[in-house]
Amino acid sequence: MPYLLTNKPQRTQFGFLIFLIACSTLFFGVVGALINTVNARAELDFRYSFYITQTISSFGVFFFPAILFSYFHSKNWFSYSQANKKVSLHLVGYLFIISLLLLPVIACLGYLNEQISLPNSLNSIELWMRKMENANKELLLKLVDNSTLSILFLNVVAMAIFPALFEEFLFRGTLQPFFTKWFANKHIAVLVTAFIFSAIHFQFFGFIPRFLLGVYLGYLLLWGQSLWLPIIAHFFHNAMSLIVNYITQHYA
Repeated sequence: MPYLLTNKPQRTQFGFLIFLIACSTLFFGVVGALINTVNARAELDFRYSFYITQTISSFGVFFFPAILFSYFHSKNWFSYSQANKKVSLHLVGYLFIISLLLLPVIACLGYLNEQISLPNSLNSIELWMRKMENANKELLLKLVDNSTLSILFLNVVAMAIFPALFEEFLFRGTLQPFFTKWFANKHIAVLVTAFIFSAIHFQFFGFIPRFLLGVYLGYLLLWGQSLWLPIIAHFFHNAMSLIVNYITQHYA
């Protein structure tokens, strides 16, 4: 089925992308559930079970449909996403510094976002969203609380490397170039992609900082013309957050 999407209308391509995401999510969801059952019977530690199932889920939802879409579009797994273009090493150094400077900014925006309250008429919705937010925080605390260096390393792999790689292939690597062609406006494409990127995490009280992070990653792609720039920046942000949390717990 090479070149299946070549010269097809944007709506047809978008429908096909949604179809790929749905099928891949379903298939890898079943695989993840089966593995989770095996892990439970083997009484595998909670952290390791989470690492495995979360990685499988992230691979199925984000990465696999993205590279399939690229192949069906141009018979190349990585050309659509611009993942076949290299990044200069000196740019990686700049990204490290920028990510370090952005970390407290993102944290402050997250705090301000948490202070937002919805109107009284939407009180039940706010309670539901805060319940989801608290559940996510409790899960994160279980994963990072009193962690050793070896656990920190596994957290960086599972919560920094894989999410950065898998998510960027779908969002900046597939959706953003797709929306750029559909809307014929690269700036709108960056904003729409960042909105979806933040919304799909289902964390309303972290929506604003994640949206702005998505905008930053989107413009990195426009500037550098390589998907590896937002992947590296995404990794730096997640990894630095985990490392700062580890240092705070053990040495503060």
